[in-house]
Amino acid sequence: MIEWFYKIEKEIHGPFTAEELTELIRAGHIKKRTLVTKHKCGEWLAAEIYTQFEWNEEKTKVRPWLRLWARYLDSLLFVYLIQLLDRSSVPFVSPVIDWIMYGPFIIPGTEEYVMTTILLLVWIPLESLLLSLVGTTPGKFLFGVKVRNPDGARLSLRQACKRSFLVWWRGEAAGVPVIYLFTYASAYQTLKNKLRQTTWDREMNITVSHRPTCIWLEALYYVIVAGLVYYSFFG
Repeated sequence: MIEWFYKIEKEIHGPFTAEELTELIRAGHIKKRTLVTKHKCGEWLAAEIYTQFEWNEEKTKVRPWLRLWARYLDSLLFVYLIQLLDRSSVPFVSPVIDWIMYGPFIIPGTEEYVMTTILLLVWIPLESLLLSLVGTTPGKFLFGVKVRNPDGARLSLRQACKRSFLVWWRGEAAGVPVIYLFTYASAYQTLKNKLRQTTWDREMNITVSHRPTCIWLEALYYVIVAGLVYYSFFG
């Protein structure tokens, strides 16, 4: 017989039969994103992953690709901002960028990697300020991605900084080539097929939601992003 367990804040409850777990779901003790396993030493997954249980509400919508494109758009716009500042007459900006790219400690041929890593790192405080002050970023606003506390309130600056750092470290692997492909894949599996949340949002109790799908509007946004990508490489 399968013995079911569920976990809330690292405290494990069980064992239960499937019927008992169903009653706990109906009573509201187990939510869709509560971690559940079929065996105490088995893999912990979000309860809504198991198709034998019914929920009164629709399955939580998670959209990994939408979130990735929103972040990518933010990165592109940030790069354009840096390029604009580099070409402008803003004091100290161009010398600092040149020193970063071609400084005495840079190994020839690694300039692009170093610049990418630094830009991702510098984006952390800027993204944190935007999330805490206005509750969104340009990419998230365009693609309808909202990052909030469970009560709907905006993140505090401290929360936003911690989340942005965790995304940079766990999700983007600090920009390290090749490695970030594995962290992207891991985050996708966790979000889409396991926890239905990223590990950082679950740990920080942060909710990410999306506006209702409008295929034509989203298609327009993808065209915009594709145009920006084309311009960045061939413009």
